[in-house]
Amino acid sequence: MTTPDAPYGRLLLLGLALLLAGAVVLLHDGTAPRPAPNHAQPAAVRTTPPATHPAAPARPAAGPGNADGTTTPDPTPDTPTASTRPVPSDQPVSGDGPAGDYAIQRLLDRSTPTDLPPSTARHLTRLAARVWIAETTGTGRATWPAYFTGSDLRAPYHDVRVQAAVAHQAGQPAGRAEVRLVWAGADAAGEFRDGRTARVLLELHHNEWEPVR
Repeated sequence: MTTPDAPYGRLLLLGLALLLAGAVVLLHDGTAPRPAPNHAQPAAVRTTPPATHPAAPARPAAGPGNADGTTTPDPTPDTPTASTRPVPSDQPVSGDGPAGDYAIQRLLDRSTPTDLPPSTARHLTRLAARVWIAETTGTGRATWPAYFTGSDLRAPYHDVRVQAAVAHQAGQPAGRAEVRLVWAGADAAGEFRDGRTARVLLELHHNEWEPVR
């Protein structure tokens, strides 16, 4: 068995001791190797402002759906307004009573104007009204005995009034006229109606107009 040389062994032990002593000094001092400073330039900061976009237009309120799935705005509802046009005062209204007779006369004059002189037309309409009241009520029949030949009135009307009348020439000869009447009255059962129509024929005899059938 061989042993190492004494000088070589001493040197080895001395080197290990020095290494241990250096390590202890470093730990005791609290210092540690620091990384080398980084001299790289910092990244450039971008100063360009971000791009701006125009504001999107306001979307209309959703309305009924279209065939393609989109929606359309609801139209503004129409506000109804009351008509200010007055009702014509010359329009006859059933049930107005004597107050509405003027409107009936105006309508009759416009729809079938007389073809006789005004004075003759007025005389004939008044005469025809009297004849018709005698016809329907029996009052005044004695004035025209040839017209009312003794026939009795079996179902007389009452509250009779002529609402309107217009006279026209009735063919030839010129001394013959027809008067169209609109009248109102209650029958024997008490039913009152207005707007009834009738006609009376008149002929000129010895310068006098007389009712004829």
